[in-house]
Amino acid sequence: MKKLFYFSAVLVLILYSCAKTTPPAPAPPVISYSSFTTSDANNAVFTFNFTDADGDIGLNQNDTTGPYAVGTYGYYDFYMRYYCWSQHANTYVTYFRVFPNLSAFLDSAIVRYRIPFIVNNTKNKGLDGQVIINLAGYKPPRQDANDDSTMIFRYEFWMYDRALHKSNVVTTPSFTTPY
Repeated sequence: MKKLFYFSAVLVLILYSCAKTTPPAPAPPVISYSSFTTSDANNAVFTFNFTDADGDIGLNQNDTTGPYAVGTYGYYDFYMRYYCWSQHANTYVTYFRVFPNLSAFLDSAIVRYRIPFIVNNTKNKGLDGQVIINLAGYKPPRQDANDDSTMIFRYEFWMYDRALHKSNVVTTPSFTTPY
């Protein structure tokens, strides 16, 4: 009876150790705000944290066809929308700019960025880390010299992984600059 017990225990251990691990189910990345610092009227550094269970973050330079083609939302994998405080509306509004040669408003408040491809050679394919983005011209120019609404602003941002899973959308705190 003792031999049967040991044989069963060894057999269970062997079968358990041979079990294949399943890769994580495709899941969207999870992001969070980290920091925003300005150095002058034109330059800022934006930092956010990410976690991705399947570890497919970033784009290669040659990722420019198919779902990553120019003109598709997959060409960029990070998006950030600028909102400025409107004293007239008493709320945050998206910044739109009128271009003289066009008869419509264009959304000039979106910052687009390609996060570089992250190579992950670990057995656990999950990734977590931080992305630091240098923003030149981080806020649009004032429409009116008497309008101080662009001095109070905030961002809303999100990202996509390589499988084009959209992350959660995060809103930053409000920022005020003297510029």
